[in-house]
Amino acid sequence: MTQIEHSKEKLEDYENLQKEYKQLLEEYEYIKSKNSEDSKLQEKIKELTTKQKAIQELSSKLS
Repeated sequence: MTQIEHSKEKLEDYENLQKEYKQLLEEYEYIKSKNSEDSKLQEKIKELTTKQKAIQELSSKLS
């Protein structure tokens, strides 16, 4: 795989992670609006944190 192909793949991964993060955030906001005491909120927060860390790691590799 060439460097350009490798960089393109990383960029696509980054964009996909951003989309997944946005979707998780929307799910979190929806759950929160329905019931701010819902136990699923903690689960969504963990998922968001994990996704955010992955985005940051990939972002640093793209720099």
